[in-house]
Amino acid sequence: MGNLAAAGFGALASLVVVALGAWLQARRERRQWLRDQKLRAAVEYVTSTRYLLSQYRKVGELGMDQDDRREWRNRMQGARSTLSLLCSARTVSLANDVARDLYRLGPDADEAQRAAAETAFQQLVRQLRRELGSPQLDG
Repeated sequence: MGNLAAAGFGALASLVVVALGAWLQARRERRQWLRDQKLRAAVEYVTSTRYLLSQYRKVGELGMDQDDRREWRNRMQGARSTLSLLCSARTVSLANDVARDLYRLGPDADEAQRAAAETAFQQLVRQLRRELGSPQLDG
Protein backbone atom coordinates (compact mmCIF):
# COMPACT_ATOMS: atom_id res chain seq x y z
CA MET A 1 0.00 0.00 0.00
CA GLY A 2 2.92 2.33 0.76
CA ASN A 3 4.34 1.82 -2.72
CA LEU A 4 0.98 2.67 -4.27
CA ALA A 5 0.73 5.88 -2.23
CA ALA A 6 4.29 6.83 -3.18
CA ALA A 7 3.57 6.17 -6.85
CA GLY A 8 0.36 8.21 -6.65
CA PHE A 9 2.19 11.05 -4.94
CA GLY A 10 4.94 10.90 -7.57
CA ALA A 11 2.41 10.98 -10.39
CA LEU A 12 0.59 13.91 -8.78
CA ALA A 13 3.86 15.77 -8.28
CA SER A 14 4.77 15.15 -11.92
CA LEU A 15 1.42 16.51 -13.07
CA VAL A 16 1.85 19.62 -10.92
CA VAL A 17 5.34 20.22 -12.31
CA VAL A 18 4.13 19.77 -15.90
CA ALA A 19 1.16 22.08 -15.33
CA LEU A 20 3.36 24.70 -13.67
CA GLY A 21 5.87 24.49 -16.53
CA ALA A 22 3.11 24.87 -19.12
CA TRP A 23 1.66 27.84 -17.25
CA LEU A 24 5.07 29.55 -16.99
CA GLN A 25 5.76 28.91 -20.68
CA ALA A 26 2.38 30.39 -21.67
CA ARG A 27 3.08 33.50 -19.56
CA ARG A 28 6.52 33.89 -21.12
CA GLU A 29 5.12 33.51 -24.64
CA ARG A 30 2.34 36.02 -23.96
CA ARG A 31 4.81 38.52 -22.52
CA GLN A 32 7.05 38.09 -25.59
CA TRP A 33 4.08 38.44 -27.96
CA LEU A 34 2.98 41.62 -26.19
CA ARG A 35 6.47 43.10 -26.36
CA ASP A 36 6.73 42.21 -30.06
CA GLN A 37 3.40 43.90 -30.78
CA LYS A 38 4.39 47.00 -28.83
CA LEU A 39 7.75 47.10 -30.59
CA ARG A 40 6.16 46.75 -34.02
CA ALA A 41 3.68 49.57 -33.29
CA ALA A 42 6.38 51.76 -31.74
CA VAL A 43 8.63 51.40 -34.77
CA GLU A 44 5.75 52.22 -37.13
CA TYR A 45 4.66 55.21 -35.04
CA VAL A 46 8.17 56.58 -34.63
CA THR A 47 9.03 56.06 -38.31
CA SER A 48 5.88 57.69 -39.67
CA THR A 49 5.99 60.55 -37.17
CA ARG A 50 9.68 61.23 -37.83
CA TYR A 51 8.98 61.29 -41.58
CA LEU A 52 6.07 63.73 -41.17
CA LEU A 53 8.02 66.01 -38.82
CA SER A 54 10.92 66.08 -41.27
CA GLN A 55 8.67 66.84 -44.21
CA TYR A 56 6.87 69.62 -42.35
CA ARG A 57 10.22 71.12 -41.47
CA LYS A 58 11.57 70.84 -45.02
CA VAL A 59 8.62 71.72 -47.25
CA GLY A 60 5.70 72.50 -44.97
CA GLU A 61 2.26 70.94 -45.16
CA LEU A 62 1.37 72.72 -48.43
CA GLY A 63 4.62 71.60 -50.06
CA MET A 64 3.97 67.94 -49.32
CA ASP A 65 2.36 65.56 -51.73
CA GLN A 66 -1.09 65.21 -50.15
CA ASP A 67 -1.49 61.52 -50.98
CA ASP A 68 1.91 60.82 -49.42
CA ARG A 69 0.97 62.90 -46.37
CA ARG A 70 -2.32 61.05 -46.00
CA GLU A 71 -0.62 57.65 -46.29
CA TRP A 72 1.96 58.50 -43.61
CA ARG A 73 -0.72 59.93 -41.31
CA ASN A 74 -2.78 56.76 -41.77
CA ARG A 75 0.25 54.64 -40.88
CA MET A 76 0.85 56.80 -37.85
CA GLN A 77 -2.78 56.51 -36.76
CA GLY A 78 -2.81 52.73 -37.18
CA ALA A 79 0.28 52.40 -35.00
CA ARG A 80 -1.19 54.85 -32.49
CA SER A 81 -4.28 52.66 -32.22
CA THR A 82 -2.13 49.64 -31.38
CA LEU A 83 -0.17 51.65 -28.81
CA SER A 84 -3.47 52.79 -27.29
CA LEU A 85 -4.59 49.20 -26.84
CA LEU A 86 -1.36 47.69 -25.53
CA CYS A 87 0.77 50.34 -23.85
CA SER A 88 0.70 52.12 -20.51
CA ALA A 89 -1.42 55.21 -19.94
CA ARG A 90 1.73 57.38 -19.92
CA THR A 91 2.82 56.09 -23.32
CA VAL A 92 -0.66 56.58 -24.77
CA SER A 93 -0.81 60.12 -23.40
CA LEU A 94 2.56 60.99 -24.94
CA ALA A 95 1.57 59.45 -28.29
CA ASN A 96 -1.59 61.57 -28.22
CA ASP A 97 0.49 64.68 -27.43
CA VAL A 98 2.73 63.96 -30.42
CA ALA A 99 -0.24 63.48 -32.73
CA ARG A 100 -1.89 66.68 -31.44
CA ASP A 101 1.28 68.72 -31.91
CA LEU A 102 1.90 67.21 -35.34
CA TYR A 103 -1.63 67.97 -36.55
CA ARG A 104 -1.21 71.57 -35.38
CA LEU A 105 1.73 72.02 -37.72
CA GLY A 106 0.13 73.77 -40.63
CA PRO A 107 1.44 76.11 -43.29
CA ASP A 108 1.58 78.96 -40.77
CA ALA A 109 3.36 77.01 -38.01
CA ASP A 110 6.16 78.86 -36.32
CA GLU A 111 9.41 77.54 -34.91
CA ALA A 112 7.96 77.28 -31.39
CA GLN A 113 5.24 74.91 -32.65
CA ARG A 114 7.81 72.82 -34.49
CA ALA A 115 10.00 72.71 -31.38
CA ALA A 116 7.02 71.64 -29.23
CA ALA A 117 6.25 68.82 -31.65
CA GLU A 118 9.89 67.70 -31.65
CA THR A 119 10.07 67.82 -27.84
CA ALA A 120 6.87 65.76 -27.52
CA PHE A 121 8.30 63.28 -30.02
CA GLN A 122 11.55 62.89 -28.06
CA GLN A 123 9.63 62.38 -24.80
CA LEU A 124 7.56 59.64 -26.45
CA VAL A 125 10.67 57.89 -27.77
CA ARG A 126 12.20 57.88 -24.26
CA GLN A 127 8.96 56.51 -22.79
CA LEU A 128 8.73 53.80 -25.46
CA ARG A 129 12.30 52.76 -24.67
CA ARG A 130 11.43 52.49 -20.98
CA GLU A 131 8.26 50.51 -21.67
CA LEU A 132 10.05 48.14 -24.02
CA GLY A 133 13.02 47.72 -21.70
CA SER A 134 15.42 49.21 -24.23
CA PRO A 135 18.61 50.97 -23.22
CA GLN A 136 18.49 54.75 -22.94
CA LEU A 137 20.86 55.79 -25.69
CA ASP A 138 20.39 59.51 -25.18
CA GLY A 139 21.22 59.69 -21.50
